[in-house]
Amino acid sequence: MPRATVADRKATKAEVSAHAAEIRAAASRLALTHARVRDDGTVVVHSDEPGYRATVRLSQSASDLVGTYVHVITDDVPGAAHTSEL
Repeated sequence: MPRATVADRKATKAEVSAHAAEIRAAASRLALTHARVRDDGTVVVHSDEPGYRATVRLSQSASDLVGTYVHVITDDVPGAAHTSEL
């Protein structure tokens, strides 16, 4: 299967949640913590590192798992509110 990209359809919360354990494990390997999901399927994580390299890598890994684009953001942005546990 070709790699999912930002131009693809974005994964839903149900699609992301179905792979929660694998996405949490991938986040942990990238030193991203407290993985959560918004109602629109966006994954929200905490990062102690500057920049977005780890979140981009998590998005790629999660997209490969889910089969469609998974948007990942850090919890230091306004859009990170209103999440539930992944």
